[in-house]
Amino acid sequence: MTLMMSVTSKCFAGGIGCGIAGFLTNPADVIKVRNQQFTDAKYHSFRTTSTTIFKEEGIRGFYKGAAASVLRECTYSSLRMGLYEPIKSQYAMFFHDDGNSPIVKWFSAFTSGAIGSAIFNPIDVVKVRFQSQLPNAPPPYSSLFNAFHTIYTEMGLQGLYIGTSATVTRAAFLTSAQLGSYDVIKNNIFVKMFGFDKEANTTHFSASIIASVITTTAANPADVVKTRVMNDPNATIGGPSKHLMHIWKMNGVSGFMKGWTASYLRIGPHTVISLVLIEKVRQIIGMSSY
Repeated sequence: MTLMMSVTSKCFAGGIGCGIAGFLTNPADVIKVRNQQFTDAKYHSFRTTSTTIFKEEGIRGFYKGAAASVLRECTYSSLRMGLYEPIKSQYAMFFHDDGNSPIVKWFSAFTSGAIGSAIFNPIDVVKVRFQSQLPNAPPPYSSLFNAFHTIYTEMGLQGLYIGTSATVTRAAFLTSAQLGSYDVIKNNIFVKMFGFDKEANTTHFSASIIASVITTTAANPADVVKTRVMNDPNATIGGPSKHLMHIWKMNGVSGFMKGWTASYLRIGPHTVISLVLIEKVRQIIGMSSY
């Protein structure tokens, strides 16, 4: 298999696994976005936010932005998952490592997440805008195409890449904590130290469960900042650094963990479903697991 075919296959497996996971966990993503964006009492916690959405918008409210979410997973996540191993190989050569160092794995995942996010930031902007729509407000855009066209017409490329620094930071930390930690937990600990079967579903599932908790905690601060920036197109508060200081001033450390439960109920299942499915798809198309 050529290098191009190998990378394409890895991206394909990543896109399939993350696309399915993204659709299934969209309700928790909507709750998380509302929870992080609005300070009203009815959006104060995971329970109150989910109850409010169900009462005011019904089941359909939980699937706002689902199309953009799936598109994002099939592009951004496809790239971050597919580029991880090629990048890891390059870092291993540069650092004269065999590729098993946790530092190399975390740094490789950090890089692949940043690259995928930087390229596909416009899809993330559209997703957040759709998910932030309140029940009595008109839809922000009539369709995905209309969303991209409207934002580009009104603000140019700058509008599509608003919040890129916050998005890239979140994606880098998330992928490092998710895929990098999964690789470390699975291969460095479970397989090497305890003799687990590398290709077993139970190994994949157990490693992904632990990685999901690490992922949510590492990504939540940047996720809160990203949500605030993307819903502030006129820069009323300012850029990511201004939003970061505003959150710190208003809420302290707890402000950066706002929406953690909703984030975990999205990132946790997403991490487990996507990684287990990616491993299965890789096996089906004749590739070894991570």
